[in-house]
Amino acid sequence: MLGSWQDARSEVLALFSPEPAAAELRARHLAMVTRLSPAVMLANALCGVLVAGSLLGSLRRPWPLGTWLLLLLASCGWAGWRAWRLRGALAPASVSPRALWHATGHAAWLALLWSAVSALWYPEVPVGQQLVIAMLVCGMLGAGAFLLAPLLPASLAWLCVLALGALVGLLRQGGGSALTVAGMLCVYAAVVLAGVRSVARQLQARINSEREAARQGQLVSLLLRDFEEHATDVLWEIDRSGLFTHVSGRLAVLLGEPEAVLAETGLVQMLDDRHIDTEHAGGLRALRAAMARGKPFRDVLLQVKAGDSHRWWTVTAKPLLDEIGRSNGWRGVISDVTQQRLTHQRLAYLAHYDSLTGLANRVQLRERLSQALEARGDPPRRSALLCLDLDNFKSINDSLGHSVGDGVLRLVAQRLQSIVRRSDLVARLGGDEFSVLLDDVRSDEEVAQLSQRLLQVLNSPGEVRGQMVAIGASIGVALIPDHGTTIDDVLGNADLALYAAKEAGRGRCEYFAPALGERSRRVVSVEHELRQALQRGELSLDWQPWVRVDTWELLSAEALVRWQHPTLGSIPPAEFIPVAEKCGLIGEIGAWVLQRACQEAQALFGNLMISVNVSPAQMMRTGLLDDVRRALQVSGLAAERLEIEITEGIFLDDTPTAMSNLHQLKSLGVQIALDDFGTGYSSLAYLRRFPFDTLKIDRAFVRELLTHHDARAIVRTIVELARMLGMRTVAEGVEEPAQLEVLRRAGCSSVQGYLLARPAPAEQMRRLMDSWDPNSRPDPGDLPASESMQFEQFLPHWPATTERAS
Repeated sequence: MLGSWQDARSEVLALFSPEPAAAELRARHLAMVTRLSPAVMLANALCGVLVAGSLLGSLRRPWPLGTWLLLLLASCGWAGWRAWRLRGALAPASVSPRALWHATGHAAWLALLWSAVSALWYPEVPVGQQLVIAMLVCGMLGAGAFLLAPLLPASLAWLCVLALGALVGLLRQGGGSALTVAGMLCVYAAVVLAGVRSVARQLQARINSEREAARQGQLVSLLLRDFEEHATDVLWEIDRSGLFTHVSGRLAVLLGEPEAVLAETGLVQMLDDRHIDTEHAGGLRALRAAMARGKPFRDVLLQVKAGDSHRWWTVTAKPLLDEIGRSNGWRGVISDVTQQRLTHQRLAYLAHYDSLTGLANRVQLRERLSQALEARGDPPRRSALLCLDLDNFKSINDSLGHSVGDGVLRLVAQRLQSIVRRSDLVARLGGDEFSVLLDDVRSDEEVAQLSQRLLQVLNSPGEVRGQMVAIGASIGVALIPDHGTTIDDVLGNADLALYAAKEAGRGRCEYFAPALGERSRRVVSVEHELRQALQRGELSLDWQPWVRVDTWELLSAEALVRWQHPTLGSIPPAEFIPVAEKCGLIGEIGAWVLQRACQEAQALFGNLMISVNVSPAQMMRTGLLDDVRRALQVSGLAAERLEIEITEGIFLDDTPTAMSNLHQLKSLGVQIALDDFGTGYSSLAYLRRFPFDTLKIDRAFVRELLTHHDARAIVRTIVELARMLGMRTVAEGVEEPAQLEVLRRAGCSSVQGYLLARPAPAEQMRRLMDSWDPNSRPDPGDLPASESMQFEQFLPHWPATTERAS
């Protein structure tokens, strides 16, 4: 018994669960009860009137019975009206536990009203009226509990409250018969409870089954609908004579014919009427041959006309055999592979053509080059490969935007195609690089004439998206087979010629020459060996001193990196530094130079200042400041003894990293010198943007001091400018005493050059410092008469000065 009540309790609690399944179950149960509520409430009201009429004459005080009847009628009326009002509304798919509480509360309230009849008036009325009440309790107990069985909590509340009221009435009555009836009532209530639980379980099992069936039905419908909407395969079946035996709606739609027409038509006949593909004309013949052999076949490709469009279909089938192995027809599928074919064609196009310009791409160019190299004849067939590169495409992209840049590339493609012959090939290799393969040229003069025409057309302005754009191009030419017998040789040699054209000033055409190949191989060799130079210890430093002009004292020494290769010999910095910048080794080499220079200076040079050159590429690295700090920390050199020399190239790109490095080096205490001032893109704006400590006058002006008046004027201007800005000046490349005297009279602070000393290793620099004599200044009066005369000719133009820059 205890287990039964525990099971009932678990079932009741499950109905109040917040889970979605319980909410759906509550909604279904409430819907069952709600549909019967109007009729049940009407029956309760009628029974209430009959009971009140039966008991009215037997009670001493009739007003409590009247009050009870009013409450009953009001409760039944309210519940019946509410259920009637909702009769046409769509039942909710789920309800909250609160709705179940409301239903249970209403059932308990209605049961309480009915239990009041037996609890209050059963002992007071005669036997006849007691029989009426007993029948009422039995009927209400069973009928109400089973009607509320879908709502087990409400049914239990109804059953318990009604039985409790009856028991109260019987106990008030007293006597042996009352106790007997009470016992029977308890048994009856237990039986009804068991029946209600059984009904409730069956209802719940049915609802669960219906819900699972509905879910599976929805899943099957979804899968079928998805297959119908997205599958490309259509099933077909024909008999031995070739006529369709099964025509589905999708097959009729695919073939574009009514089902009745297809039922009288054969598959091969239908495909024959629609077959239009000339490229795959053998497809229909293959289909007929496969059917004639009676063997299964797969993916026979056909191009057909379906409606107003052309489609690609593949046919797959197997024969239908009877019990003795004879063919009774065919069953298979037709698959629409139009999208796959279009995608394949698009990919094939992209594999050989440039998507932006419509020109051939690198793959097609290599195929045509292979054909040109394999061509034979007498005389041999000649061709030419022209590599073109736009000269200012990057600036167009940066200033006018990528949409204009794309328009420029299309314009160049149109101009190239308008000039070349139909047998020639124009290709875009990527970015702003183009190639033209001139096939079967009669002479080198023909190549030259066409190259010049291309330059004239490409170097003329053009309108792109409403803007006039100056394009410009350079061309490199490689002749076939003169300049290469393999594809890579021809492409590489044309690139070398293009590089030479750009170096020579752009907007021009250059032909490949063996010297270009030698230079290219030299660059490749230098780059390869440079990657191992640091590990093999091939790099070293030479030092060249600066001397103060007025006192002839040693002020500083400049570190100059040297590379002595065991087989290539001595490679000058002017050759390997650009290679290091291009291949990304400048950071590693620059860090080594900084650390080695600081270590040698700290160990050998006493308090002498040193200067180290830093390239623009190195200055633009974010790790430069760390390299300087590490070099100073490892060597112990004071930051004030280190001067970094930079060139004006860092200002051309105007990168934030370079300017940030300069300011951080300055705040660290390192001094900054502007090297080669007066050449290249010299601008006074540079001197305003950053407070340099030193201006180094380029050796080109020093070399012409004795022969050109304008060189002397430029040097004097630089010295005066530096003096007013509080900067030192250092003249590079001083080789003659007369040059030294001119610089002294101009007010130059310091000089550097062969007149003082040639670059030498650190040990020799140390010996030079030990033996240096401040009184050993060269005397221009010791010069030969001719040189002295030349020197005196221009000295009167400058007032003598020994003023020293601060």
